[in-house]
Amino acid sequence: MKNLIKKIVLTVGGNLGSISNGIHILNSHYIGKNDLPKEIFHDLLFKLSKQADFICIEDAVNTIKEKTHQNQKLIAFTFDDGFEECYTKIAPVLSDFNTNAAFFINPGFIDGNENYYQNFTKNIVHINKPPMTWEMIQELHQKGFVIGNHTMDHVRLVGLKNDELDYQIIAAKKRIEEKISTDCNFFAWTYGRNSDIDQTALKYCLANHQFVFGGDNYTHYYSFKNDRVINRRHVEGNWPISHIKYFLSKKKVYS
Repeated sequence: MKNLIKKIVLTVGGNLGSISNGIHILNSHYIGKNDLPKEIFHDLLFKLSKQADFICIEDAVNTIKEKTHQNQKLIAFTFDDGFEECYTKIAPVLSDFNTNAAFFINPGFIDGNENYYQNFTKNIVHINKPPMTWEMIQELHQKGFVIGNHTMDHVRLVGLKNDELDYQIIAAKKRIEEKISTDCNFFAWTYGRNSDIDQTALKYCLANHQFVFGGDNYTHYYSFKNDRVINRRHVEGNWPISHIKYFLSKKKVYS
């Protein structure tokens, strides 16, 4: 009953509301938990494109810094964990709409053996989806997509020692840069809540990346540390347009 009421509220509220002005940086992982066709994501973006303009992620973060977004409805895309469908399904659809995304990846997931893969999918991300290969990631980078750091092993960045932070943040960044032959300037911490990263880890992230992304509190966008730490809004590629409109109609503030 509780889920039914929630669904009704999201559907009715979304159908009655409209996307609010500002930049909406969306955070997803896949089209859906099951193996869904890319046409579902294409249909969602087609509907969103009638309500707002899409903006490349680099332009989005710079616009936030310049504070020139108040009277526009703009949407930028990010995807965490680096699942294979980011390459096979999601990126081609984004290209159809002349926009890009930041794909935040875990090098350990890409490089891991079968035992690593089984543990990662079963116990960490809780979904059985394969990762992109480095060849896929290199191709996406060459096509104008942003490749970001999501820690080496998708760990929660709380209470880690310096050598652990070096490995999870700095070594992961270097591995990505080695593979894409350019700087990795974007970082998204795992699990997304502000309680999932401590101040020591955040300092590591900021010292090694230009922008850092979280995902806490869907009703309120914000940025801090001179607009270098930016909040995102969680959606997935198979959500009904009315549900997404409900969330994107909420007032947000970048300060």
